[in-house]
Amino acid sequence: MEAKKLATENLLQIQVNVKREIWDFLEKGMLDFLKKCLETLFDQALKEQVGAERYQRTEQRKDYRNGSYTRSLTTKFGHLPNLEVPRLRHGSLSQEALDRYERIHEDVERAIGQLFLAGVSTRRLRSLSQELFGRSISAQTVSKTTEALNQELEQYRQAPLDDEYEFLFLDGIHDRVREIGVEHKVMLCALGICKDGSKRILAFRLVDQEDEAVWSAFLVELKTRGLKGEQLKIITSDGQPGLLKALRQHFTFVPQQRCIAHKMRNVIAKLKRSQKQPCAAEARLIWAAPNRKEAVRRFKEWEEKWYPVAESAVQCLRKDLFACLKYYDLPEEKWKVVRTTNALERTFREVRRRTRPMNLFPNEKSAQKIFYGITKYLNQNWNPSQTEFTQKG
Repeated sequence: MEAKKLATENLLQIQVNVKREIWDFLEKGMLDFLKKCLETLFDQALKEQVGAERYQRTEQRKDYRNGSYTRSLTTKFGHLPNLEVPRLRHGSLSQEALDRYERIHEDVERAIGQLFLAGVSTRRLRSLSQELFGRSISAQTVSKTTEALNQELEQYRQAPLDDEYEFLFLDGIHDRVREIGVEHKVMLCALGICKDGSKRILAFRLVDQEDEAVWSAFLVELKTRGLKGEQLKIITSDGQPGLLKALRQHFTFVPQQRCIAHKMRNVIAKLKRSQKQPCAAEARLIWAAPNRKEAVRRFKEWEEKWYPVAESAVQCLRKDLFACLKYYDLPEEKWKVVRTTNALERTFREVRRRTRPMNLFPNEKSAQKIFYGITKYLNQNWNPSQTEFTQKG
């Protein structure tokens, strides 16, 4: 048995080594191929600029070759240290030809941006660049990338919104940020879904706490950018008191749906351990009812059974029952979409996944950039046809 296990381990190690050798071979081959392609393109560009072939005598000749010089180029396939660029006797290869092959490829810059968004420190970023691309990036490159992210974030926040969203989801994610000590912060977030089913994270803000004033300012920002709410059929939230008050002020006539997932967690928190599974399972039957009337009947049946032994849990659901049942005003195919804030919860899970290795955000700016990076990724993947930044199309 031990011999079989050892043989399996050896086979796996051989597979790993073979894969590594194949990858190294392909990587070197790709770099050699890329070097030849670029040098051929440089040579062709020089011919066009000179107006003649090498050693060709013609009246159309504008200049003569004068050797070459080497420069380096960082690509997504690795580092090219000795790329030959031809010289001219009375000039140089046109900037247009060189501009097509910047020393730092756009792909590399995007990779640097993604690493930065993942919370990687500048020092670690330079180390990773050495490992990945064969060359340590400069502090100027990191600074340039960071500044570009700042500009993207501001463009995103100022982009106008079409008033075309039927469903709006609002929630906040709590996390820790290192400033002077470690502070608990809340990232407010809004997600909209249009009639055609396309969805988009519309806005987010890092704040100290959730209260009416903060949520009110957040909603005003959405309205200022164009989300008047004339097409909104329902707004789903977790029932945070400050948010509910702000919604009544700014979206007075839009029905409010209480997230049933949040409500069920609140109910379960008020149950004894032995009650949690059976009581919650029976309560969930309420949401599976085919209509509001049947849902109310199921609630009353559940209430009658559990009130004597779990009074606080029953009262928790009773006081918000009709806010939890607002989804019955919509067509049945929309029920599962609007009765929870799950669309936002998936975004928050991605934030948790990205930030788990760091334990906390290094600072507020880092938190904003990381959340923006996730927002940008999700928006592009949900709606690939939509352009970046411009939310009003």
